[in-house]
Amino acid sequence: MNNRKIKAIVVDDENRIRRGIERLILSCGEEFEIVGSYSSGTKLIDAYEKENIHFDLLITDIKMPGMNGLELIKEMRNRATFEAVVISGFNDFHYVQTAIRERALDYMVKPLIRDEFRQQLGKIKDKIIENWENEQKVEIIDTQLRHIKQTQSLSELVRSNEIDLAELEWTKDFPRGTYFLLYISFDLNQKSDSSVLQNGEMEKRLQDVLYGFNEATPILSWIWKGEEASYWSLIHHKESDQLQEILIAERLHSAIKAGTNLTSTIALSRNFYDVAVIPSIRDRLSALLQFRLIYGGDQIFTLSLVEDILKERGRIRESKGLEITITRMVESLDPLKKEELFRHLNHYITELKKLSSPQDIEKSIQVLAIQTINRLLTKSVAKDELHLIQEALKLTRKSPNFIELKRNLASWMHKVLKIFEEMNLHESINPTDTAKAWIMENLGNNITIDKIAKIVHMNPTYFCEYFKNQTGETVLDFVTKARIEKAKELLLSTDLKIYDISQQVGYNDTKYFSKLFRKHFGEVPSKYKEKANMNLN
Repeated sequence: MNNRKIKAIVVDDENRIRRGIERLILSCGEEFEIVGSYSSGTKLIDAYEKENIHFDLLITDIKMPGMNGLELIKEMRNRATFEAVVISGFNDFHYVQTAIRERALDYMVKPLIRDEFRQQLGKIKDKIIENWENEQKVEIIDTQLRHIKQTQSLSELVRSNEIDLAELEWTKDFPRGTYFLLYISFDLNQKSDSSVLQNGEMEKRLQDVLYGFNEATPILSWIWKGEEASYWSLIHHKESDQLQEILIAERLHSAIKAGTNLTSTIALSRNFYDVAVIPSIRDRLSALLQFRLIYGGDQIFTLSLVEDILKERGRIRESKGLEITITRMVESLDPLKKEELFRHLNHYITELKKLSSPQDIEKSIQVLAIQTINRLLTKSVAKDELHLIQEALKLTRKSPNFIELKRNLASWMHKVLKIFEEMNLHESINPTDTAKAWIMENLGNNITIDKIAKIVHMNPTYFCEYFKNQTGETVLDFVTKARIEKAKELLLSTDLKIYDISQQVGYNDTKYFSKLFRKHFGEVPSKYKEKANMNLN
């Protein structure tokens, strides 16, 4: 604020007087600078229309050929916010009244007296600085309110399922740049003192950590409470190479331990660029967090770390028979080798029956699941079907006997085979064209990023980045544009009511639909159709 200068514009048709006013302004201190000097009001307006000049103070003569100073102030008020001073050689009360009506700060009469001018300009400076301070206060309040509203929207986003892209327009208000998401879950047990979670102290502690990072690095952060003993946090930075996701996660992890007997497990996402993909990322972080059951809590899980763990755990040695059978099953994970796979599955069940405890059976299935998903991850970097491991780990608990276990394992293997089959089928198909075609066929149905990504057999986050790189627009932008264009077509070619058109293109809220339509075409649907019909007639 202290380094900000008051930008002034001078308008007077007499060059000598105009130059004199400029010198007087600059003699009033370094706080002032001249950003424009014009011999008429029309020249100022023309220059502003071309360059959109920012200024704080307009000092103008009243009597000028063409547009007078008071008319100029009125015209410029429609374009910009500023303070105004009028100068005239006519000490006429009528001009004073008009100047006050146009909200001029002062009215000065020629010839200008240097000391009086400086005194008046000092008062004007104080008024402008006061305006700046008020604007800054309003901006801070607006920013805080916007942040609170965004945090509430994010909280709703991670709690909801099957959110149509029509309900995610608000995500466009988030700044461009790189994001990552953290899922923080407390490792509670009977000895844990959870009182710190009840009084808001933990949330404040986490916010302080993020605020500390913001002082050193210009990050933005949002944090909100999740279900049970958990928190979510979204972090943003304009530059992806300056994000310190691991360091931030470690600081949050340490802050939870400090002064308490609590520990936490944190699931950390990969970087992404579109807030609309958070529902997909949420599901993957929830899947990551479940690895706490296998590998213990009080640590930070990332997808890269889990992939490394999978490779390592996949090397666990078992009985020779089981080891060979699992290897053969994994090698048979191909739709063309389906019969061979299920022959090995039969033999695998036979080998499982030889194990001496349920724990050994569960461990063996864990190894099978890990090696299977590791093969899947190796097959395609665009997929991360970690939730299938969770499903496999539950099989022993929901299978009352080996007959059911075999049936459940076969069903699980069919899911894996289907993924391989779909991946092979779509390797030669352009995913962008496929996605666009599916969207155009489903404009009136529920459209989510997850659904589109499944159609093209891609990880949702990867798909969104791929789509943006290929088309130059986000998935949300494409869907919105396609729906509004379809709405325009229905509006002009049918007699359907606005409510019915809104429903047919996927918008349940007609007012919201009309607002979007006006944003794209400049008019609400009814007015747009009325004008189109008038042009035809």
